[in-house]
Amino acid sequence: MTNTEPSKSPLRIAHVQLLPLLSGVQRVTLQELSSLDSNMYKRTLICQEAGPLTRTVSPLGVQCHFVPQLTRPISPLKDAVAFCQLWRLMRSGKFDIVHTHSSKTGVLGRLAAKLAGVPAIIHTVHGFAFPAEDSRIKRRLYATMEHVGGRCCDLVICLNQNDLEIAKKVGVKPSKLRVIPNGVDLAQFSPVSVEQRASIRKKLDLPLDEPIAVMVGRLWPQKDPLTFVEAAIKYLSRHAAGHFVLLGDGDLRSEIETLINQHGVSDRVHLLGWRDDVDQLLPAFDLFVLPSLWEGMPLAILEALACGLPCIVTDIPGNRDLVEDGEDGFLLPTNDATTLADHLTTLLCNESLRKSMGERARLKVVNEYDLAKRTQRVISLYEQILGR
Repeated sequence: MTNTEPSKSPLRIAHVQLLPLLSGVQRVTLQELSSLDSNMYKRTLICQEAGPLTRTVSPLGVQCHFVPQLTRPISPLKDAVAFCQLWRLMRSGKFDIVHTHSSKTGVLGRLAAKLAGVPAIIHTVHGFAFPAEDSRIKRRLYATMEHVGGRCCDLVICLNQNDLEIAKKVGVKPSKLRVIPNGVDLAQFSPVSVEQRASIRKKLDLPLDEPIAVMVGRLWPQKDPLTFVEAAIKYLSRHAAGHFVLLGDGDLRSEIETLINQHGVSDRVHLLGWRDDVDQLLPAFDLFVLPSLWEGMPLAILEALACGLPCIVTDIPGNRDLVEDGEDGFLLPTNDATTLADHLTTLLCNESLRKSMGERARLKVVNEYDLAKRTQRVISLYEQILGR
């Protein structure tokens, strides 16, 4: 942490999120809020409603405010009400720094902070989704929103170079852009002993002597958990040994359950729901899968790599920045259950390959993605903008 003179009062900082979950995007906010010295920063979280994220940060002394009208879909009436509420919070909170996340919430938050006279406004891009939109009108609308958001802030943090280039194309000034990859707590996410691994599996009622693949993330279209389940079914049709675990919940859960039951693999594919102990569970698995359609820089991949798990992920920006094909995992096309099943076969049936890839995975994170170093870079940017 950067030392601040005792005579200076704590900086007032507000992070603006959409949902109070503890998935990847929200955990980046959790990392940043919990890493700030409470003697140097008066911390606030603004989001739609109470939830796992707010229940986690409140005991840390973070003040939470709720804006129920914040929603992901564009809704002119709700968006106008949400904007007014955000503006009032920015004015009354007298924040020195507002740090926004997510697409539409980020635009509303930046505009409200600008009009409220907040001295330092920062936005983190957790992956641009609009380039994949089928509708040309929607692509232009979202690009315009990002352009307006870029004009209203001092800095845009991108998690990968591809997103930085997209930000340039929508008109964000290059001088406002920085690439700061996500980081991971190397002590919290690390490999465990054989005995600890067996103990974790026993608590989860999972076999001790079979390979297990895990996916961590929200069960919604962007993460494409259906491709993971379809690949698991293909694998299980050819192999007797192997289990598959999903850690997360969401809109697609019932559809996933139906698919699992239709193919009679409920004893091999396990839905464990949201867990607040992912760091303790990850090292018990053999490999990690993330077949998402778009990403910024998935914290879930970093955490899996840190635990020494080889990763099978889609070949998209963000994912390909973290996983080197054939070295610490495999890359595959989106919506491709067949290729995923082939990669699952390669790794689940080859323990020595899993081990060597896992060792390279852990070493990469140690050398390149230390959370402490990332946090210091973000804090330094705060202080540079404020001239402190």
